[in-house]
Amino acid sequence: MANFSKIVSATDFSEDSTLAISYAEEIARRFGAEILLLHVDQALPPVMVSPEIGPVMDVGAMTRIAEEQRMMAQKELDKIVNRMRDAGLKARSMLKVGSPFLELIRAAQAEGADLIVMGTHGRTGIAHVLMGSVAERVVQKAHCPVLTIRHPDRKFKHPLDK
Repeated sequence: MANFSKIVSATDFSEDSTLAISYAEEIARRFGAEILLLHVDQALPPVMVSPEIGPVMDVGAMTRIAEEQRMMAQKELDKIVNRMRDAGLKARSMLKVGSPFLELIRAAQAEGADLIVMGTHGRTGIAHVLMGSVAERVVQKAHCPVLTIRHPDRKFKHPLDK
């Protein structure tokens, strides 16, 4: 029988990840586990520069936007973790910058997580063929069990169905 002492719960602050967090909370309650609430902020794409017209975007402005995004994400993480603690759970947050799939795997390994809980939603067509989903990659590569939660409003649609 599995015994979970540390759960990494990934969030992008969507409705799907909020549902997944509720599963992580219930599992943590039952096992007395700690929750590490993780948000990964994707780095902004590089700014293109053209010798004819100069920089397409102001690098300083892009940096400020990224910093503001991360500050807002950290505030939201803190709000969720405080709610968890008020409910009697052991919880803390972590904000990483990079590829969500890679940072989630790295954090779970570094923290010695026993379980990863995350939301997922179906992606169809060429985007799925080319990239796959973050959840799919985590399931394939994680060192520990991964519980993926599909929001009940997200119905499976076969790519060939019209």
